[in-house]
Amino acid sequence: MDNLQALPAYAIAASLSEAVETHNAIVSAPPGAGKSTVLPLVLLNQHFPGRILLMQPRRVVVRSLANYLASLLNEPVGKTVGYRIRGESKISADTRLEIITEGILARRIQSDPELSGVSVIIFDEFHERSIHSDFGLALALEVQQSLRDDLRLIVMSATLDEQRLQTLMPDAVSLRSEGKMYPVEVHYCGQTKPENLVPVMVATIEQACDEVTGDVLAFLPGAGAIRKVRQQLENKQICKGVAIHELYGALGKSAQMAALAPDPTGKQKIILATNIAETSLTIANIEAVVDSGLENVASYQLDGGFTQLNQYMISQASATQRMGRAGRLRKGKCYRLWAREQHDRLSKQATPQILLEDIAPLLLESLAWGSQLNEMALLDVPSAAQQAAATDVLDRIGAIDSQQITSYGRRLATFPCHPSIAHMLVCARDLGEQEAAAAAIIAALYEESALFRDQILVSEIIRYLDPASRRRVEKQAGRYQRLLSDRPLPAPHTLPEEKYAIAIALAFPHHLAFKSSQNTFKLANGRGALIPSGIIENSDWLAVLNAQSLGGELIIRQYQPISQTQINQLYPDAITIEEQVCYNSDKKHMQARQIRRFGEIILDSQPLSDIPRSQFSRAWLLHLQTLPPQQWPFDEATWQWWYRVKLAQKLVLRQPQAFDTPTPWPVLDNPFIDFPESFWLDKLAPCKKWEQVEKLPWKSLLKQVLDWPQQHALDTYLPETLSIPSKRDIPIKYSDTGSACVAVKMQEMYGETQRIVVADGKLPVTFSLLSPAGRPLQTTQDLGAFWQGSYRDIQKEMKGRYPKHFWPDDPSLALPTTRTKRFMK
Repeated sequence: MDNLQALPAYAIAASLSEAVETHNAIVSAPPGAGKSTVLPLVLLNQHFPGRILLMQPRRVVVRSLANYLASLLNEPVGKTVGYRIRGESKISADTRLEIITEGILARRIQSDPELSGVSVIIFDEFHERSIHSDFGLALALEVQQSLRDDLRLIVMSATLDEQRLQTLMPDAVSLRSEGKMYPVEVHYCGQTKPENLVPVMVATIEQACDEVTGDVLAFLPGAGAIRKVRQQLENKQICKGVAIHELYGALGKSAQMAALAPDPTGKQKIILATNIAETSLTIANIEAVVDSGLENVASYQLDGGFTQLNQYMISQASATQRMGRAGRLRKGKCYRLWAREQHDRLSKQATPQILLEDIAPLLLESLAWGSQLNEMALLDVPSAAQQAAATDVLDRIGAIDSQQITSYGRRLATFPCHPSIAHMLVCARDLGEQEAAAAAIIAALYEESALFRDQILVSEIIRYLDPASRRRVEKQAGRYQRLLSDRPLPAPHTLPEEKYAIAIALAFPHHLAFKSSQNTFKLANGRGALIPSGIIENSDWLAVLNAQSLGGELIIRQYQPISQTQINQLYPDAITIEEQVCYNSDKKHMQARQIRRFGEIILDSQPLSDIPRSQFSRAWLLHLQTLPPQQWPFDEATWQWWYRVKLAQKLVLRQPQAFDTPTPWPVLDNPFIDFPESFWLDKLAPCKKWEQVEKLPWKSLLKQVLDWPQQHALDTYLPETLSIPSKRDIPIKYSDTGSACVAVKMQEMYGETQRIVVADGKLPVTFSLLSPAGRPLQTTQDLGAFWQGSYRDIQKEMKGRYPKHFWPDDPSLALPTTRTKRFMK
């Protein structure tokens, strides 16, 4: 314990110990300060009556940190220092410091709101902003405020937005520690194209191995890239005497621990890692970091209902964390596979997970707790669209009713998985033992889907699992099986394939897909989807477990064929028959059909006759409501009326013929939405073809929304035509920007020197003065100034080009004309 005093975080240990006697605390400490090591151990000496919970965002960090802290106490893990992750724990009656993953805390609070036996909760690496840390802190604050004023909360991070945190924890004491990091020499290697990532990464790792004697930590976006880089490294001569390790979340426990430990034979190590290695992990002997600058970020696609991994550039904060790995023990080097100027364009912080992911589990947990999400102390509240999508999922499975949790929802909330998966498990148990076992296996596969990105058919994934993945899946499936049955989990490959399809359909009915062509399907939620090229699938129906958006297309990644009979048995009321009148854009007419559908999938349709005209008119109105303005069936005269009324409303044009208070001018946006439905139905009823709709007297129809004083004011102050000096009436062209323009040959305006205005003097008319051939020569709102100004230059040019026409030296005194000089005599 004495060597802890050398770590920078020890300087604030006494202040933290004093602060938590009466207050919460916010601790900011840069990489290398030792906050995760020093501060929890120092707090152990305060002899709190209950345990200290130390939350970490990743399982591998929990195990590693527990082992390291226990070793500092010369004790085995599970004595004073223990840990708990889902499905694994080393805890005893003597445990006083319990290191847990973030999701454990919410379940603990839900089952024991008073957090009996807990004195302090430490939220470590809070800057990673996982959805569980945000929600866990919100729950803990409510527990503290309503039930446990003696509970102490400590939020720790290398990069904290202290001001925002202070709004959640106004009484918290803020403490800042200095860091301890040796100088790191940063090399910017220039922007790397995605297709060149692997070879460039391999070459840069080789360079790092040549230039340092310590170990090399390489950051890659995901397991797939890690495997490709490893394969190429193992073929290189320089790497023959180097130990290569992988480090990512889905890796087995023993492989993770081997990556963290020094090589037993003293070899130089290359550790190929995801962002799991950015913080908290103690990795011995790192002297160089090679950073791809990329990470895979899980995001929920609201339109498709799938969570997928997208690849993004990391934030500046993450880049700093990664670089810091090279300066923990000695001077180090960091090779960044991007350009120096690009670094300044990186976002300062990563987007919080709570704004990216499927929040159906979070919403159900908050409702089970008794609060709406918007009422909780969250640094960032999920968007309205996220909450609407989550509400739809929970409502569909019966977990909520009118925004309130149901008894069934409370039951689902006790399962340690997504509500849709919990619903699948409960429903499958009611169907039979094989269905229940298949559901348990599908639940495990769903959580480990990153392991199977190159495989498509679920039954084949199960059949060809490698030994390590099989153990991992069966272990997790066994946990779910124990929630459903006393019987042991059967070997996955012994279950009928159809049982897996049933399980997926129970979890995700909106992902059932119907074939529309050879490799094209439509999901029940309305999205079109493709199976990968080269895959031949003869089944008409698929139960889709996972899909991915690529270039605007949805690609089905894991599925199992399912029969129409099975769907009918699972969802007997889901196939509906309805009469529908809709617009056929190819034939440009309205058609009536009887449609048989499953969700948004149209299974078949038949033409109908004898449909009431009212249904056609309503269908036309719905169609018109969806069209952008440029596709409305208006002619130019109608648009001119439309612009005039919008201008009258904007200028609040007076209505001298109004007997009393004038009627407000209508606000025009979309007449098919703004005007009452009854206004349109009888007018649209005679139409069956688009050409009939186009021929309707739109201007006359729209004028009906104005009363007489408004029509009089419109015609008086915003006239359709303007009388010009040549005694002709010229159309005024109004625009959607609020201008009024007249296009007229220049000779017809001779003698006019005054500004001409409309809109009761509020709007000057813009004149587009034309040549004798009708080409624009000048635009002006002030004819008098034009005649005395730039007209001189135009006169010189026009005399030569049009010598037969009259180009006087002083047009303000000349008579207007429409004729040539010959006919003016």
